[in-house]
Amino acid sequence: MRRPFSSLSIDQLEAILDTATASGDTKAIKAVVGEVGVRTTARAGRLLVRAKSALDVRQADLFDRSPQTSKKRPTMVHKKVAAKPGDRKPTPEQQQAIDAFLSGGSLRINAYAGTGKTSTLQFLAHGTRSRGQYIAFNKAIVGDAREKFPPTVDCSTTHSLALKSLHSDYKKTKEKFAGKVSTKQLAEILGFKKIWRIDRDHSLQAVSQAYLIQQTVRRFAHSGDEEISAAHVPRHGSLLTASEDTLKAVNEFACNNAKHVWQRMCDPKDAIPLGFDGFLKLWGLSKPQIAADYILLDEAQDTNPVVLDVLRRQSAQLVYVGDRYQQIYEWRGAVNAMEAIETDATVSLTRSFRFGPEIAGEASCILRRLGESVPLTGNPAMRSRVGSCNPNAILARTNTNVMTALIQCLDEGRKPHLVGDNKDLKELLWGVRDLKEGRPTDVADFFGFTNWESVVDFAKTTEGEHLTMFVNLVQSKGEKRLLWAINQSVSEEEAEIVISTAHKAKGREWKNVRLMDDFLKTREARTPADKAQKEREDAAELRLFYVAVTRAKEAIEIPIMGGKGEPPRASAFSSRPAAPALAKTVVAQPVDWQEPVKQSGQVQSPHIKQKRAKRGFFSRLFGG
Repeated sequence: MRRPFSSLSIDQLEAILDTATASGDTKAIKAVVGEVGVRTTARAGRLLVRAKSALDVRQADLFDRSPQTSKKRPTMVHKKVAAKPGDRKPTPEQQQAIDAFLSGGSLRINAYAGTGKTSTLQFLAHGTRSRGQYIAFNKAIVGDAREKFPPTVDCSTTHSLALKSLHSDYKKTKEKFAGKVSTKQLAEILGFKKIWRIDRDHSLQAVSQAYLIQQTVRRFAHSGDEEISAAHVPRHGSLLTASEDTLKAVNEFACNNAKHVWQRMCDPKDAIPLGFDGFLKLWGLSKPQIAADYILLDEAQDTNPVVLDVLRRQSAQLVYVGDRYQQIYEWRGAVNAMEAIETDATVSLTRSFRFGPEIAGEASCILRRLGESVPLTGNPAMRSRVGSCNPNAILARTNTNVMTALIQCLDEGRKPHLVGDNKDLKELLWGVRDLKEGRPTDVADFFGFTNWESVVDFAKTTEGEHLTMFVNLVQSKGEKRLLWAINQSVSEEEAEIVISTAHKAKGREWKNVRLMDDFLKTREARTPADKAQKEREDAAELRLFYVAVTRAKEAIEIPIMGGKGEPPRASAFSSRPAAPALAKTVVAQPVDWQEPVKQSGQVQSPHIKQKRAKRGFFSRLFGG
């Protein structure tokens, strides 16, 4: 076998691969593949993965034509067409976006809630004959886009785009590229059997060790980094109270094992699945060029760092679309591309088609607290109000209050629908059950705990204060009762009321919306150094509140703040006292409970002996 690059170092081979990938030199990429394929170092193995993926990107063009070179063009020259979506005419703000797009430079469209983002993107796509690539994270959003965009635009999720360029070696079995491995299976694969006693107060069972490694790999896969480091090791549950020495030992253990697992994931012949996060990461590490004249990134305010890193390398015209104030997934590593990137032009969509001036005014108050000077304008043709209503949907900040709202609705005899598959709610309660039965769990909040009593004690500390409401709910109702209640959720078509977290409600809208009272949670800064972190937390709370308020079309009911008689509007947020320390009010565990037999007549809670005043269905059934 000829080895034209046999005398070159890995650094030189990486430089050649970067140049060849950018210029589309398939011959050079193949030569790099051949050379690093016979080398045995870890860096050579990583470079081989990158080179193979780059080769597949070049051979799997989305539009059956050679991709553009990576040499940056000053502008994209569009062939204008008169086509536009339906009979609608663009608003003045939408026309500004169209003009900026057709000028050919990179563009950022900041679209407030309900301001016609989707129709604006349609105007852009229908206004040119150039080939486009629409990218969104959510599969449902992409499916909707395919029906509305012209055939010159390929609509893909970030994962489907990455899968198209995944090397064929990984596609031989679906289990390799799309399979999953549980923490229990990973512990068996890695041969973990013994409890790791880190220090006197912290120990990890085999499943917990596997969970730590799995989450470290996942956080690395979600990042824009090229190497696994201590920054990717999660700090959950009992580790929140760990010393620096303990954390150092945990980080070293997690990093070493995560690197080993990632290397095996990248080996097409190894049984450990690459998984969706894994092949997206490989795609990013291959530094691909997307074969399109322009790229539309939707929901850019919550962008996967891997995707953002890929887009920064593109030669195509880039259009970032989103609402910078609807970033709500920062906690899981998402990047706000609306703030992280610089573009040739920026336009804003500020007039909402969803609601009238009253709700827009409430939303604008939140925007002002976030430092925005441009208000959200309501639709003057629509009547809306801020006040009590008969809700079609109830939104909560936390899963705990979603379950509280569910209890209230069942108590009132209403058929509820819980948005989403409810797996996260059930996993929380299954985690409680496992801990009560002496088994470790892979629920993040319970990480490192060996029994439920330890979680209850942890909820009484400052570090565990975020668990207080959930612990109280479980202690007062019991996990079996709550699981039963979740299973009473019906389809949205059958439901009389919809219940959701604000996160799951993103992108949805209802006529009348009621908010639970757990929004705008804040705290006092513990130290001067903690002040900056508190400000970031407060901004995140305001953004989530903004998302929740803007789900309503006609009426939004905001809970009354304790004693002040005023709703928790953003203007009062900075002066709102820190959330009270409820940890010391953790209640006792209830007696055991069995699922009720469906029958006519009243069902008496087993631990209620005295006859009480008339109560609703849920109270009669569960007590309290």
